[in-house]
Amino acid sequence: FGLELLGPGGRARCRRLLAMQVTEFNDIKVYNLSAGKSLPQWLEEAAKKKQSLKANDEFRKRIDLIQDFEFNIASTRVRISPDGQHVLATGIYAPELRIFDLQELGLKCSRGLDSEVVDFLMLSEDWKKLVMLLDDRTLEFHSQYGRHHRLRVPKCGRSLCYDSESCNLFVAGSSNEVYRIDLEAGTFVPPMPMQRLTEVNEVTANPRLPVLSCAGDAGLVESWDLRDSSRPLQTLQVAEGADVQVTRCAYSSNGMFFAAGTSEGVVRVYDVRSSKPIAERDHMNDQSITSLCFHSRGVESSDLLVTSSDKKSVKVWGATTGAIAASVESKFVINQLEFYPNSGLFFAANDQQRIGIFFVPSIGLAPPWCSFLDNITEELEESKQKTVFDNFQFVTKDELEQLGASELVGSKFLQPYMHGFFMDHRLHTKLKSAMEPFAFEEYRKEKVKQKLEAKRTMRTRIKNKDKVEVNPNLHKQLQLAADEGTETGVSRKRRDAADKANRLLEDDRFKVLFEDADFAIDANGPAASGAAAAPLLPKKKKQKGKRP
Repeated sequence: FGLELLGPGGRARCRRLLAMQVTEFNDIKVYNLSAGKSLPQWLEEAAKKKQSLKANDEFRKRIDLIQDFEFNIASTRVRISPDGQHVLATGIYAPELRIFDLQELGLKCSRGLDSEVVDFLMLSEDWKKLVMLLDDRTLEFHSQYGRHHRLRVPKCGRSLCYDSESCNLFVAGSSNEVYRIDLEAGTFVPPMPMQRLTEVNEVTANPRLPVLSCAGDAGLVESWDLRDSSRPLQTLQVAEGADVQVTRCAYSSNGMFFAAGTSEGVVRVYDVRSSKPIAERDHMNDQSITSLCFHSRGVESSDLLVTSSDKKSVKVWGATTGAIAASVESKFVINQLEFYPNSGLFFAANDQQRIGIFFVPSIGLAPPWCSFLDNITEELEESKQKTVFDNFQFVTKDELEQLGASELVGSKFLQPYMHGFFMDHRLHTKLKSAMEPFAFEEYRKEKVKQKLEAKRTMRTRIKNKDKVEVNPNLHKQLQLAADEGTETGVSRKRRDAADKANRLLEDDRFKVLFEDADFAIDANGPAASGAAAAPLLPKKKKQKGKRP
């Protein structure tokens, strides 16, 4: 794909190959580069139909940014090497690790594994030294030539963290201890016992300070000083409730901001010097946060963003303002998310064969190894794209409760948006008719009544222009004020009142005030006709009479 674009006549071929799914949210376009069928699916379909793919226009217009960027069933984890030259991904089935070269835009090598990968890290600037945590409590250390060593940890692990200063590897999991392995000495170090946590979901280290943070149950995050592991440094209460889990946490690259995501789908951002959140974002899916990281628009940009994802959606928003920068809805379960540094491209490991690739031009430029994406998106900007939420009905949480559809939150039938959700208008109509079975009957009667009234007005009859059926007193007072203004020698106040009355009587916007019964003024109410017309009428002078 890249060679075709850079070859002779590449501009014309680029236009022919523009086949990618484009979605728009708040005038922000997101390009899905992994939408469509994978190459094995194309080959299988062609073999069944006994047709050649050369004549298939959809196959010719497909976009394969990275060749063989897929697994047999699903992908579980994806990471980018620190030098930005390779992408590593794990998936099933069978469990496998694949390494992709971004300069060649293809698969470099793959390695089979004994168990599924829970988490993995790179211990060097490239892919040649890495460690993988498997679901059978095994840690596998791999080098350029293959597996170097393997060992087992006492309890099932969930997260890995590596401290390059001390060469310690931290393994957190389903216990109240974080296991430490000194990779320089090749031995276990006494574990770090948690004070208030019974299990740890994720562990992360501050890139600037010797601080390790552990996210766990009861809505707590415990932070430890790596120089003194005898007692915790600080405990942060992210969420209230014993059943609330802090599933993900992350530090910014400058070490001054900390983000934590909960099992309720809420992400909060903190300044490391304060325990009060400075920004908050609710995914409104009732799904736990599966991935969380900080991101920058570019090398020279000071705008710090937070990227959070649950099983159904991805949100990119300002770290200090909380304003949404981009949003992506996925048809498949999202397992993990990884942004390419200082760009608008990110990868998503999900429950489908192809690893998700998304590009958001408003967040940043394309990486150097796929800079042609900028030219493609610029050409696509000229064509009008269909918005995502056409033919949808917006409903709030209170309206969902009234419709009896609160259990649909987090499902494919509701799309989170602002303070509510988007629902298909057909589903909304069915739910409303089920909650109000007689609403349609009342609506039908009203329509029949309107049609009968329309037929009556079509009959030939003598119209009395002076007769007003609705609010006659108000009309009479306004007409009186208008007539008095035409008399000679009247005061200026009466002429002004006459002008106001004429404008009110002649304005088409106020005709229904004297024709529609819904606008009738209650004579006994606070808005009586005399009170309504009082500002338009001049005040009468009191006649001075002789005292008896």
